[in-house]
Amino acid sequence: MLQIDAFSDRPLLGNPAAVVFDADNLSTEIMQRIAREMNLSETVFLLRPTGDADYRARIFTPVRELPFAGHPTIAAAHAFCGEQSRKPQSLMQECGIGLVPIRVEDDLYTMTQATPQFRDVPVTKAELAEAICLPIDMLAHSPHRIVSTGVPWLLLELHDLQALTGLRPDPGRIERICHGLGAAGLTVFVDSGSGATPRLRVRTFAPGEGVAEDPVCGSGNGAIAAWIATHRDAVPRAGYLSEQGVEMGRRGLVHAGWETTAEGLRITIGGAACIVLRGELDLGDAS
Repeated sequence: MLQIDAFSDRPLLGNPAAVVFDADNLSTEIMQRIAREMNLSETVFLLRPTGDADYRARIFTPVRELPFAGHPTIAAAHAFCGEQSRKPQSLMQECGIGLVPIRVEDDLYTMTQATPQFRDVPVTKAELAEAICLPIDMLAHSPHRIVSTGVPWLLLELHDLQALTGLRPDPGRIERICHGLGAAGLTVFVDSGSGATPRLRVRTFAPGEGVAEDPVCGSGNGAIAAWIATHRDAVPRAGYLSEQGVEMGRRGLVHAGWETTAEGLRITIGGAACIVLRGELDLGDAS
């Protein structure tokens, strides 16, 4: 197995994911227990594909299996390339949402996420402000919605970086709100405008998934890209750089983009990756 820092080309930054090879003979229960043991945002298990893909990935938080997640997808692609001792120009990952194409360019892995889905929510901004212990005037005047490009996130825009760094999340309130809405968690962001690099700074909270704060969230950033393309930048194709994990001392960089196609909005999320740990699991009589 490997531990890989995704969304960073330097170790001990970005978001760590454990990658377990040759997992075909592991039961779902054992995979979940391994993920709990790793105690990372996600652990990804690589299996033989069932169809036309390079590999199949099963992704677990410490408490449940997810149909898709961003940073384990980058970690899995990097691990698969290392195992094959080659870097193809493209990969196809099979996972719970179907096939996920991944483009490989130098040290950047760029995935195409699922077609975005949007939902309005009955929760007020006042309730969300209380959940992150901010005055309501620190929230931006923009729609807060649930957006999914594979995982549903409740998105909330804040007024400025001071608000983002100064918020104090209430895990219990966030979990109750998100559970009631069918969202994996709350992703908050600040948009510094299209001329800024990086343009966005992001924070993600998923206490219901056993993740108090996710250092860098690929699916959350995909949801934000869909939100930006829908609510702010009315252009058929664009991209920007986002940063996340700054407040946790694990800064990662996310290359986000979108393109309007005949099938709908196509969201891409990319990042670098590096291996920080190699080892093996000794499960003994765990089964």
